Amino acid sequence: MASLGTPSPSERWVLAATLSGHGRAVNTVAFGPDGRLLATGSRDRTVVLWDVTDVFHPSRSADLGSHRRAVNAVAFSPDGRLLATGSTDWSVILWDVTDPANPTRAATLVHERPGWLFRDGWRQGGVHAVGFSPDGRFLACACDRTVTVWDLCDLTRPSRCAAVTHHRRLWLSGPVTTVMFSPDGRLLATGSSGDRDPGVLWDVSEPTRPVRTAAVRPQARSRSKALSSGGAPAVHAVGFSPDGRLLATASGDLGVVSGTYASWRRGAVMLWDVTDPAHPVGTATGSLPLGGRGDTGQMYAVAFGPDGRLLASGCENAAVTLWDVTDPARLTVTAQLEGHRKAVWGLAFSPDGRTLAGCGADTTVRLWLLLQEQAGPRG
Repeated sequence: MASLGTPSPSERWVLAATLSGHGRAVNTVAFGPDGRLLATGSRDRTVVLWDVTDVFHPSRSADLGSHRRAVNAVAFSPDGRLLATGSTDWSVILWDVTDPANPTRAATLVHERPGWLFRDGWRQGGVHAVGFSPDGRFLACACDRTVTVWDLCDLTRPSRCAAVTHHRRLWLSGPVTTVMFSPDGRLLATGSSGDRDPGVLWDVSEPTRPVRTAAVRPQARSRSKALSSGGAPAVHAVGFSPDGRLLATASGDLGVVSGTYASWRRGAVMLWDVTDPAHPVGTATGSLPLGGRGDTGQMYAVAFGPDGRLLASGCENAAVTLWDVTDPARLTVTAQLEGHRKAVWGLAFSPDGRTLAGCGADTTVRLWLLLQEQAGPRG
């Protein structure tokens, strides 16, 4: 279970900047590998590149407006040369961002549009998540109920090398909304809503032949009750620790607390030991107090800090929480970062771990900076 802790006296997070360049909710955010470039994607159909070299005074480098619908996913390649952007228009565009002020389109990956719609509100299909393999050769795209792995060895002719179906019962399921390679590239974690197995681990040691390794099920309640009440089990986001030993999931629908919709859809963050990928073990669960009527506490985002000590989570009630995960058996809240006014959809740490970016439904991107306070003089 989660416990309340106190931040180190030598560490303090402050709100450094608020970026307000989008006209609608900001769905996704990602740092470039050198920490100087930040990409944000929005429901206003645009992607914005920001120069955050000076975190207190970020500047707008470029606007990318080639998608026809909401942008749900952005991800930089490990070498920082490419930016992948995914949209509900069923496309992923690969941009060459070696010159951030003048990005150029390198390739477009088109996914097939299905002949059906999802039952869960605004998520009406399309690409909802993208993730590069650690070597940058492969890109996993979560589109509708399928995860497609693309081989980017030749950018003039990207090729589909594998596709896996996340769900066993397609007529009851929602889209795959999150995907991430493990740091060693041997595992792929995916998450979705509406299925018996909302989280899945895939062995992608051979990327052309992904093998379903294990299911991750944070939810512990009746599936039939969830569906009859208009809800569905969900893993909204996944994140691997830097050493690859832990997997974090941001989820909803953890249990029936009472008979009301708002209470039994309560969300949580959960840690899993995936040292043995075939048998993931849940080690700790953390949830936040509900803020009042209508607050379900759904967790929509998770991100590990680069040193593996901190885990950030983003919640429906606008909370951005920092958890100490030094002890995987115990999630300890070390800080609550203020700024967002509505649901937080995405989080990303800078490569040095000193800046955290958050985005969400209030149309803004917030940047928090970790200040290292100097110790006092010795007596």
